[in-house]
Amino acid sequence: MQRYDRRLVTAPQWMERFQCIAGKCPETCCQQWNIEVDPVHADCYTHLGDPELQDVMDRLLRCFRVRRPGKRNAVVQYRLQLLNSPDRRCPILNENGECRLQKKYGPYMLCDTCYFHPRTFFQINEETSLSACLSCPECARLAILHREPTAFSRFETEIDPNTEWLETSLISDAGVRLLMENRAQLITVLCEILQDRNLPFETRLSRAADFFELLAEVKQPDAGRIYAASEKSRDRYAEFIPAAPTELMSCWLKVFDPIPEALEKPVQGTAELTRALAGGREGYTRLLAENYAEGAKILAPFLTENEYLVENFMVHCVFSDSFKQFYRCQNEQLKTRDILCHESALLQVWYIFLKVQLAQTALLRGTMDEALFLQTVIRADRGWWHYPDWFARAADRYIQEFG
Repeated sequence: MQRYDRRLVTAPQWMERFQCIAGKCPETCCQQWNIEVDPVHADCYTHLGDPELQDVMDRLLRCFRVRRPGKRNAVVQYRLQLLNSPDRRCPILNENGECRLQKKYGPYMLCDTCYFHPRTFFQINEETSLSACLSCPECARLAILHREPTAFSRFETEIDPNTEWLETSLISDAGVRLLMENRAQLITVLCEILQDRNLPFETRLSRAADFFELLAEVKQPDAGRIYAASEKSRDRYAEFIPAAPTELMSCWLKVFDPIPEALEKPVQGTAELTRALAGGREGYTRLLAENYAEGAKILAPFLTENEYLVENFMVHCVFSDSFKQFYRCQNEQLKTRDILCHESALLQVWYIFLKVQLAQTALLRGTMDEALFLQTVIRADRGWWHYPDWFARAADRYIQEFG
């Protein structure tokens, strides 16, 4: 198989140390999803030359013809249908959780998706960034459990040929174009704000909101003006006042309702039934608030002593996903204020979602520690952070409700 191009990337420093732990992984990524296969590897998978592996692959690999909106001709796609397996686990794994295909033919026989997962690449003009999915337990451990602030570096690595890409010359609005051209500076400033350990974390979030507000007043948001807005925000933020549990749960239902589109229909039906049994929306809000308050009591002492865990998680989200809704930036009707308002709201809904998930875990287990924090993050990433459009819609609802 042909090897991949190599390129300099910007990434969290821990990414240089990441290696898949394969059979030692407590939750293999080779399960619970249908894996997209590029055409080159799909062709190889039909001519393996190993009768046993070929038999498995013939049952696993499927070809689809997909029509795109506005396109006359259908596009051919290939997938490994893991969800059709009895346990939704890849049948190519051996008893030790290792890929038999890779062991026999080498790593380049893995399709693009398998070879690069959990790494995620994105490119703006000629600048490439590298992040990772926290659904991978090893990535989550490296990204979350370090006590020192997250640092970033540049190093050379192989590049996924399917990398998400934005060419800023396609953006018609000059202000939005400058924002995206200076994404690296924006991310640097946001990470500096979120890692200012002289302030409680929720106060740092308030300062980040002020930074977005100040930057929205700038017509030409270049690197110098981004830095100036960051400096000015130091004198503007107010002490964060946490919402009462009922207020927070009311916010939760407004922002993450209607019942999450990402959920399967049977789960949506269960959620609707739970709401009805609680006495409608008001009763459901009260029930959620009571549960959240109990979980938050258990959670609070742990977070006070280990605030760096939330910090690391939020910094990862900012680097990986802030200013990544590329299709929004190419919308001719949107201006810099619209983009910045959306990004500010996105920061809030990430944090609200994490806080409620952690409180639920604490209530269920009666305690909280690093391992449970990590499990909560991994579960959230597997269930929700794979749906960036869902979070984008949640951010839009946040703006509609709270400005």
